[in-house]
Amino acid sequence: MPTIRHASRWKALLLSGAVLCLAFNASARAANFESPQDGVYADHIDWGMTADMSGPSSGAQNPWGQGFQDAVKVVNEKGGVGGRKINVLVEDTRYDATAERVAYEKFVSQTPALGTSGMGNSSAQTAMVPLIKRSKLPVVGTYTTAKAAVEPPTPYFYGGFCGFKEMAQTGVGFFTDHLALKQPTVALVHLDVASGKEYAGYMEAAVTARGGTFKAIPIKVVAADATPQVLDILAMKPDFVAIHGVTTTSILVMKAMLQYGINAPAFAISYLGTPTVYDGLGPDAGKNYYFVSCFSPASSDLKVSVALSAAADKFGHSALKDDVNYVAGYVIGNMVADAIGKAGAEPTREKLSAMLNTGYVANTGGLSSELKYTPTDHFGLTALKPLSFDYATKSFKSYGEYADFGKYLQ
Repeated sequence: MPTIRHASRWKALLLSGAVLCLAFNASARAANFESPQDGVYADHIDWGMTADMSGPSSGAQNPWGQGFQDAVKVVNEKGGVGGRKINVLVEDTRYDATAERVAYEKFVSQTPALGTSGMGNSSAQTAMVPLIKRSKLPVVGTYTTAKAAVEPPTPYFYGGFCGFKEMAQTGVGFFTDHLALKQPTVALVHLDVASGKEYAGYMEAAVTARGGTFKAIPIKVVAADATPQVLDILAMKPDFVAIHGVTTTSILVMKAMLQYGINAPAFAISYLGTPTVYDGLGPDAGKNYYFVSCFSPASSDLKVSVALSAAADKFGHSALKDDVNYVAGYVIGNMVADAIGKAGAEPTREKLSAMLNTGYVANTGGLSSELKYTPTDHFGLTALKPLSFDYATKSFKSYGEYADFGKYLQ
């Protein structure tokens, strides 16, 4: 008959075995967990990605998509998330709002995904807010962020790019101070789309807050000539110019400004701070061209871009590592993988959204300003800094750190 001491040890062993058994069973359940309606399977997770890969903004959105997929490839090579690989379902929406909606609805039920990223059409986002609320498929890390989707915050929508208000305030503040202007005169060339009109409103507010004069000059996304817009600029004689558009917009405007002898500096939205734009401009037009960004091109900070550069080199995208759009996609790809992991061993759309709605901070490794979501703020990124390109060294130059420009944000 066992002694009391032996009985106690026996009970302890039984208890320990029971705990291990429960832990094993929980682990087995997690490993075998599937929720096909959420795009979650035992060995992989389906995740949607939409981008303009063949339309008017493909020059900027294609690099974003490459960066996103390269980041996911690295995660998958390391075993995925909780043993599940991330399978990216890519849809080319050609910068078309209808195609964006069709792709989203496809990810909801036809080929269900746990979530989706990209959605780089502000007009589509504005129109789709009711659908996103109703369908409850999380949109995590967008290529652009429409005001209607985050003010007030939509429970299943989480931005992933620099904000238009912050771009306007940072650019206007920096150039007004840099040029020692008291009442700046500013012209904006912008696309005649929802985000362009929204940006025009923010620009006007930032300029008039400094007692300045402002004029918004619209341009079509498919424009092949910016002469009419530049003639308006010439008549206005602005202290500096702002540009909202696609890759060709910056090239057309800056080259026409050079042709008409307009020597005013110009700053573009983040999407247009790319090697492709600077190559298209050349040093004569490009010397006056700046952009404001919440993402850092690799050459502007070599210390923080080691992992990104390695991924770009490995997957044949070395030429994109200095493209802020590629950097943005890479950051969002890593953020998505991290967010899935933090949704738990049995991820669902509901659990993912609940985690993000409670509050989330991404580790971007210094490649961007802080990316975070709170219960009342789904924008993601706020701080930006001005950058330009040095043709002599073929590298990007930052004018300070992100924290230096918080004084301009209101």
